[in-house]
Amino acid sequence: MSLLQGTIDYGILHLASAPIAIMAKEGLRTFAGVTGDDPSNTRNAGMSFVVLLSVFAESKLLGRIIVGTVGPCEHYFIDIDREVAEQGWQDIASFCVAHRVPSQYINEDRFVNIPVMHSHKDFTMYRTVVQYGVDSGALGSVTYETPPNFNMAGANPSFLSFSNKIYIHPDSDSYLVFLNYSVSPDYTKTSNASLMLYTLGGVCVSQLSITVPALDCACVRISDILPDGSENFFSFVAVSSGSALLPISIIVNRRLGGVSVEHSHPPQEYLFADWPVVKRIKTEAVNTISGR
Repeated sequence: MSLLQGTIDYGILHLASAPIAIMAKEGLRTFAGVTGDDPSNTRNAGMSFVVLLSVFAESKLLGRIIVGTVGPCEHYFIDIDREVAEQGWQDIASFCVAHRVPSQYINEDRFVNIPVMHSHKDFTMYRTVVQYGVDSGALGSVTYETPPNFNMAGANPSFLSFSNKIYIHPDSDSYLVFLNYSVSPDYTKTSNASLMLYTLGGVCVSQLSITVPALDCACVRISDILPDGSENFFSFVAVSSGSALLPISIIVNRRLGGVSVEHSHPPQEYLFADWPVVKRIKTEAVNTISGR
């Protein structure tokens, strides 16, 4: 596949997009599922999209791969590992973003200089299926999208996650993956987050500081941070006061070849409360957990 060339319109890039952790270093294959259909079946009738992959390594953009097109009543999965390998990036790529750009805005390998007639609200809930698998095994998936104004320049976001449950078993590996992305083109902010694991009785058995570089992800293997003799069932809390993160939980049963993928609670933009109320409650919780 070819690479996108020329000037980039970042607003168009994020009409429908999703950041994705590439998990090859953990022995997992990574896929992205896209469709040309509006989930509400009320908008964008007949629209087709150019599918792009923005691929990053160590917070640096390697390039934007033009994967193909997807139209109405079409859907398919992108083999991200294969697309990355075709560009020779398989040993360094750790993060990518799947974009769907209305076809009218791209001609061959460049953006077309025409007025933008769409905004993010025209494509809300255009989620991407993010899927992980093991060789000769099963696949696990979850759906999400880039939230509107995510880590926008000039904002002061924070991050609070606490809803996933973790079960430790000798046959399974449990991972928590934190993605640090932004809709702003010049985003460089590293996220310093805290992760705490709690037993069923509410006892904190492990606390870890996590550094998540901009335009990248951090992966924590739960068994690596637990003390010897720990229980098998935990909950977690993760916070960051300087940026927003997207959390993904992945459980891999190596013996059976099973994979389970979950995300935490929805980003704050989708909570059904007034924004000042949401921000106040979350900020107070983050500051309390962080000891401020």
